[in-house]
Amino acid sequence: MQETRVLVETKGTTGEETISYWFDLPIDVVEFEEKLGVGAESQDYRIIEKVLPYADEVHEHTSVYRLNELDFMYHQLSSDMQEEYTALLTVFENLEALYICRDVITVYPDCKSMIDVARQKLMSGPTFKHLSEDCQAYYFDFEAYASHLLEIRRYLVTEHAVFELPEYLRSRSADKRGRTDKQCESNLYRKSPCGR
Repeated sequence: MQETRVLVETKGTTGEETISYWFDLPIDVVEFEEKLGVGAESQDYRIIEKVLPYADEVHEHTSVYRLNELDFMYHQLSSDMQEEYTALLTVFENLEALYICRDVITVYPDCKSMIDVARQKLMSGPTFKHLSEDCQAYYFDFEAYASHLLEIRRYLVTEHAVFELPEYLRSRSADKRGRTDKQCESNLYRKSPCGR
């Protein structure tokens, strides 16, 4: 699990000594107030260092409560999402947006390409159950199916997984030619004796 902690320093007035402590997240508010001698709701402290995967969302004046909120959201993400957090931020505006969408993102953890996703969907999807293994192995065009998937959905391919993103994040229209999914699927097979 990734380390999440911040170094917080009190803002001493002229002549006052400043105090600083490292706190692991989530921060216990009572402990925070005891160690620093300032209220968690006050503006008498600042964050001077941070070790966080979502460090870009934390600035000097972020409150303890907001830190705990961000930490909660991050730890609600699946381990695959945490591992590919930086890549997911190329699609989502911030941690909160990713957190809100976390339950509608489909993760293909063992896939490294869209062809891997096509194979996994073929093996587990009810649409293709009627195809024999021989037919799948010799006659199914995985590249065409992978292209079809990219036309109708938006995916993020990372080093460790492929993420199927929510519908509203699609970058292209699903099918500009007006074909139905069944018509598109029928074009995915090479000529074969397997039938359809």
